[in-house]
Amino acid sequence: MGIEDQAGQAQGAADKAKEGLEGAAEKAKDGIEGLLDKAKGFLTDDNVDSAAEKIKGLTPDSVDSFVDKAAEQAKKLND
Repeated sequence: MGIEDQAGQAQGAADKAKEGLEGAAEKAKDGIEGLLDKAKGFLTDDNVDSAAEKIKGLTPDSVDSFVDKAAEQAKKLND
């Protein structure tokens, strides 16, 4: 087996590895997009309001305005 044969085999192995990595990257991207879609589905205005009320019930009244602002911002980001 000559150098050209070895180089051809090495190139073939590199091409297969590249294809495998590209496929894995695409699957990862699809998985992340799916998780983001699920997260957005849970981030409804009602859920945001419910979470804000729970937080306000556990924290001092002095932070209520900050919690309300954060909840409003979360609702805007979900639109």
